[in-house]
Amino acid sequence: MPEGIPPGTGAPQSAAPDLQTLQDELARIRLREERYRASFELCPSCQAIAALDGRLLDVNPRACELLGYTREELLKLRFHDITHPDDLASDLGHAADLLAGRVERYRIEKRYLHRDGHAIWCELSVALSRAPDGRPAEMVGVFDDITERKRVEAELISRDELLAGVSRHTPGALLVVHMSADGQKRCAPYASEGLRELYELDPQDVRHDTSPLAARVHPEDLPRLAEVYQRSAVTLKAIDMEHRVILPARGQRWIRMHSAPQRGADGSTTWYGYSTDVTERKQIEARIVESEAWLSGLSRNLPGMFFVFRPEPIPDGHFEYVSEGVQELFGLTPEEATGDIRRLYARINRDDVAAHAQVRDTAVAQKGRLHFEARADVPGKGLRWYSIDSVAEMDAQGQQVRYGYIADITERKLYADAKVAAETAQRASQAKSEFLSRMSHELRTPLNAVIGFAQLLKMDAHTPLGDEQLGRVGMIERAGAHLLAVIGDVLDLSRIEAGSLPLSMEPLQLAQVVDDARIMTDEAARRAHVRLVPPAVDPALHVHADRIRLRQVLVNLLSNAVKYNRHGGEVRVQAQREGGEITISVTDTGLGLSTEQIEHLFEPFNRLGAEDTGVEGTGIGLVIVRRLVELMKGRISVSSQHKVGTVFTLNLPASEEPAPAPAPSSQTTTPESSKTMRTATVLYAEDNDVNVLLVRQILELRPAWKLVVANSGEQALQTVRNERPDLLLLDMHLGDMTGFELAEELDKDPATSGIVRVALSADAMPDRIHAARARGFAAYLTKPLDVMALLRCLDEQLANG
Repeated sequence: MPEGIPPGTGAPQSAAPDLQTLQDELARIRLREERYRASFELCPSCQAIAALDGRLLDVNPRACELLGYTREELLKLRFHDITHPDDLASDLGHAADLLAGRVERYRIEKRYLHRDGHAIWCELSVALSRAPDGRPAEMVGVFDDITERKRVEAELISRDELLAGVSRHTPGALLVVHMSADGQKRCAPYASEGLRELYELDPQDVRHDTSPLAARVHPEDLPRLAEVYQRSAVTLKAIDMEHRVILPARGQRWIRMHSAPQRGADGSTTWYGYSTDVTERKQIEARIVESEAWLSGLSRNLPGMFFVFRPEPIPDGHFEYVSEGVQELFGLTPEEATGDIRRLYARINRDDVAAHAQVRDTAVAQKGRLHFEARADVPGKGLRWYSIDSVAEMDAQGQQVRYGYIADITERKLYADAKVAAETAQRASQAKSEFLSRMSHELRTPLNAVIGFAQLLKMDAHTPLGDEQLGRVGMIERAGAHLLAVIGDVLDLSRIEAGSLPLSMEPLQLAQVVDDARIMTDEAARRAHVRLVPPAVDPALHVHADRIRLRQVLVNLLSNAVKYNRHGGEVRVQAQREGGEITISVTDTGLGLSTEQIEHLFEPFNRLGAEDTGVEGTGIGLVIVRRLVELMKGRISVSSQHKVGTVFTLNLPASEEPAPAPAPSSQTTTPESSKTMRTATVLYAEDNDVNVLLVRQILELRPAWKLVVANSGEQALQTVRNERPDLLLLDMHLGDMTGFELAEELDKDPATSGIVRVALSADAMPDRIHAARARGFAAYLTKPLDVMALLRCLDEQLANG
């Protein structure tokens, strides 16, 4: 040691600053490492560090969470082990480019494999970390889950492919037309390939300007088309019209277009529509008009009456065509006869009407020749005899149509044997009695097809009906509803006479029941041009009665007040409390009733001569009204003044208790309400082909459901055991067993006892309904079917299942 230097000093003093510097640098390194570790651990994206051979050296918690592994498990693997086999070659190729220096980093979409085996789509970015000498040291990867994005992309691709497929296989053209807010610019951002055939235009030709489309429209139709579009842009109502186009290759064609508008946020309007070529249909219609003109000219110059008759709607059918001879024979115009066949039947002797119905139904069933002779009472001509002849043919749809001729044979019948006439009348009377005895059950089955298919026609979104067709369907529905009401009246009368009509007496707010009855009568009043004066009923009035039966009474009285009123007349409903009773009066401004008519007013089937007026009715409505009022501990009276009107007065017990609040209405079912519904198998046991066809078409509104049909009870049992359906829709009167017998067989087997059962029957008697519910049926629906009620019932049962 040099002299003069104390121990522990000297050289070590000069090294002290170097040590301090090293310590500070080490601290900074540790701080950077801690920051890096915190950033690595807390990063919301997945991070992984891999050796150059693919071994995983480190992973952050987010990567462990996404892949389902622990950190220790992942560090035993290579990235090859967690890469989807189909993506590994591409991943290794990019890694080779990175290691060779051909790229500085790469970004790809690939699938990783979760610990449980399912694939996870990720977006991966990879770069190299290098040693101090510049050589590659490690691969650093950052990746994020893009599985949802890939799903959405796949769904969009699928939808585009679906739209393209639909448009390729749909006759006509799908078209989207856009109009700017100022109406100056129109374009078609989408047009299907059908545009080439329909308008002889390339979809690209109209993408930015619809002028080429307008140039194809017939000059006479172009102003109307422009006006329709302008009106639709203002009202946002759908366009449904037919117009002509003139095409370079095919000349003049007829186009039908339907387009629904939608307003954009910027005030523009976009129409989504469909156009199709209806030229052939228009040509057929023109030929029909020409043929009808020829037939009309021929029939005007021949005695008698030609007619075209169709058996639907049951039971009366309808005239599709009658010649001018109907005026001479029956005192009716062709329009009156085709509008309602009952106007003609009203001219025919009622006994002969019943007998004719029997002969006609037989001829229709056998598709054979019909011959019948009937009496008719024609205004200004008295009693006349007519012969009715017709033959059956089948139309293009396989439906029966009958072509016939009615001739006046009065002179010949004057020489007929009176005994034969008496026997004929006796048979007709017997036929009428048999008809009435079985009407309550037998007519519901054919009505099921009439009313059911009429509902489906109005609901058909794929082939919507025009206004005229909707009107015809409406007439079918109204005729069916009237016949159904007649059946209901007969049932009610028989149940009242048997003492088996149940009543549910409760406090009712009279104003609400009166308003319900008014709403149900509004349409009939509108058609008859009779004003229903808004009821003056105090909301504080409460009556003790059965809600359904009181409404039935009021509807009957209001309907009669409308039917037998004068054109432009009025109907008023008033009510007040008098002691312990509520007095309700229904007043009309019709012709009034004579004293003799009032004496016979409540006799069954006595229409007091109204059967000759063309006003529909059965003559039992007021009978039911009086008996229902009496069952509810009330009474009914009537007063009338000639040419002033009639007043029906009800006296019913007042209720001292307030009426309970009405139950909230249930959610409405729509044809489209099952778009997200699960798949299901419905077994329909039915031996009537028409009913099967109706239900099959109804359930087409539920495309997720599979319908299986069994035509007998035995077949239904076998199908339940083999198919294990989710629900059994069961007709209660199969050919080989009843619905109750089939239910008993199902209950014997534990594998089939739990199947949901819904009954379908033309038997609407309450005791049958209660018996079915007691035997485990989930619901009991009566024919004719209400389409929406059936769908709502099945929706609820399958949802609960």
